Amino acid sequence: MNSSQLRQSFLDFFASKQHAIVPSASLMPTSPNLLFTNAGMNQFVPYFLGEREAPFKRAADTQKCIRAGGKHNDLDDVGLDTYHHTFFEMLGNWSFGDYFKKEAIEWGWELLTQVWKLPKERLYVTVYQPGDGDPAEFDHEAYGYWKAIFEAEGMDPKARILTGGKKDNFW
Repeated sequence: MNSSQLRQSFLDFFASKQHAIVPSASLMPTSPNLLFTNAGMNQFVPYFLGEREAPFKRAADTQKCIRAGGKHNDLDDVGLDTYHHTFFEMLGNWSFGDYFKKEAIEWGWELLTQVWKLPKERLYVTVYQPGDGDPAEFDHEAYGYWKAIFEAEGMDPKARILTGGKKDNFW
């Protein structure tokens, strides 16, 4: 599968889950605090903040992004490996008060294993578990959903669900 096919299959999958397909926003964001669009959620921030009502309950996009600094600055890592880039597309599915972790996790698994046919035995997931001084609490809800998926697949959740704090699992 090439990048165009991968992108289209992602959009088709979420369209089948009643998501509006939203085109990529400009690389020059309207937000006054951003030099470039650096994440797939940028165009949706007014909806998340309640400044405007979203015209849809579910959306999916492939957002073109430039990362050249900021909170999660990895610019120094560009060129040192195969996954740090200054330009990339971020695939995203978004809910505006319609669904949350359960559906997002189940659909993610479905997309990876049934649509893209990735080998289940090669997949691992992460769940947020704060370290000393990290914000929030262990994500028991996400852990429970992933545990149920791995158990249904006949795999040991303890071997497949990895945890990490803010440094390793900041998203």
